[in-house]
Amino acid sequence: MKKISIILVCLCLWTCNSSEKKVEEVVEEEVSPYLFKDAISKLKYTDYTLDSDAQADIDSWDKYAELIFVISKLKTGDMSYFLGDAKTIEVLMREILSNIPDAVNSPSIQARFVTLETKMLKLQSVLSMRNIPEEEQLQNIKETLIAYSNLNLQINKKYEKDSQNIQKP
Repeated sequence: MKKISIILVCLCLWTCNSSEKKVEEVVEEEVSPYLFKDAISKLKYTDYTLDSDAQADIDSWDKYAELIFVISKLKTGDMSYFLGDAKTIEVLMREILSNIPDAVNSPSIQARFVTLETKMLKLQSVLSMRNIPEEEQLQNIKETLIAYSNLNLQINKKYEKDSQNIQKP
């Protein structure tokens, strides 16, 4: 019995060392900043733009102009802004909220900015992970674009309400 167990142990050791070990080589693909150029243009959502009254006040707001640029790049499929560090998004949104013009400043608009920041950070997080399916990435892009559109709608509503001269009796 002792001889058989020694032979079995020797046989196991011999077979373990003699087999070829296969090593899989993991190749990381570089992510293109233009991931979904065609797919983004096919997304269906209501895209609100700023009214001319609001646009006149917004034109002098540099940080909002930077946000417009970032969103316009996103609409063309350029994800380079979102493939970087999340701090850039946080700093941009903090600067936007700290320099908000009085004509645009209201709790509802500030809430839309916070919502947009959340969606942008979520998009940045999803795009930084390589194992997220394309459909989910596109869904997060759509959510970000909707949040930006809703921000513009809220700004338009504020200007519309401010332009109404309702006299109280």
